[in-house]
Order: sequence, then C-alpha cells, then structure tokens
Amino acid sequence: MGIVEKLRRLFRVKSQSVGLIDKNGKRFDSIISDIRFNYLECTYEKLFTEDTTLSDAEIIESYFKFSDCIQTNTFAAAELEWVVISVICYFRPSLTEIIFRRGLLSIVYSLGEDIDSFTVLQFIEVRILTDEAEPYGGLPPAIGLKWLTDILPMQKETIQMVLDDVIKENRRELEDI
Repeated sequence: MGIVEKLRRLFRVKSQSVGLIDKNGKRFDSIISDIRFNYLECTYEKLFTEDTTLSDAEIIESYFKFSDCIQTNTFAAAELEWVVISVICYFRPSLTEIIFRRGLLSIVYSLGEDIDSFTVLQFIEVRILTDEAEPYGGLPPAIGLKWLTDILPMQKETIQMVLDDVIKENRRELEDI
C-alpha cells in the first residue's frame, strides 16, 4: 500500500466525538502536568491526597512559578489563573487573598480598571462556568468548580478589597514606567 492510500484511509476514519466537559477536563490535566511548567502537578497531588507535609510556602511558590510561565493573551491568562486558583483556594482558603491577586490582575489587564467584584464574578461566570465556555486550560476538577460557583461568590467584600489594592498597585507600576 502506497503513502497516498495510507493517507486516504487515515482521513476516512471517523473521529470520536468528545463532549465539552471531557475535553476541558483533559486540557486542564495536560496543562498542569506539562513538562515545560509542571510546577503544580506535585502540589496538586499533595493537595488531593491531603498530604500534611505540604506547606503554604510550597503552594505559593509552585503557583507563582506556574503563573510566571503563562504565555498567552490576557483573557486566556485570566481564565487559566482562575481555573488553577480554584483548586488551591478550595484546599487552602487561608491563601485566597494571596493567590487570587494574579487572577484579579489578569482581569484588570483584560477589562481595564473600571471594574468591581460583580464584574470579576461575571467574567468568571461567562469565561469559565457557562456551558458554552471553553476556558484556556480547560475546566478545573469538581472541587475547583465548587469553589468558583459556591465559595468565591460569597467573598464579594474580599474580592473588592484585594481588587482595589491590585488596581492601585498596577497604577503605581504604570506611573514608574
């Protein structure tokens, strides 16, 4: 059989239809385990197995290393930040104010400074949680979705407080340029 016939057979094979949730779940798994920047894989494994040796400092360090490697547009970066943040904050709510600063900054980069906690929650709803959404990096695991849908919306005051600080810090950095 010649190369042309092999190619014809290859293209005639029907591909399996993959549901949006399955596809997004697979993308999330592949992003956090990517060998180029898999700083979170070990951290997530320890979080999911409730490893008591995992310190807050290790979590923060691995998250920042991962976040520093995100190379995409601001909207996709914001989606990925919030997907990743959701899992960490579910397991370590005490780190929420530290961890979600970069997610908020990515939304500021995407939408500008004239936003509030309601806008942040709308962004997450539309870009990550709606049935049609295909967030960069895929959907978080069920616990991340639980944090985004049930826990985060109850923290509007915290979101607003940290968002105000992120916006002020961003303005200072821009003025220093």
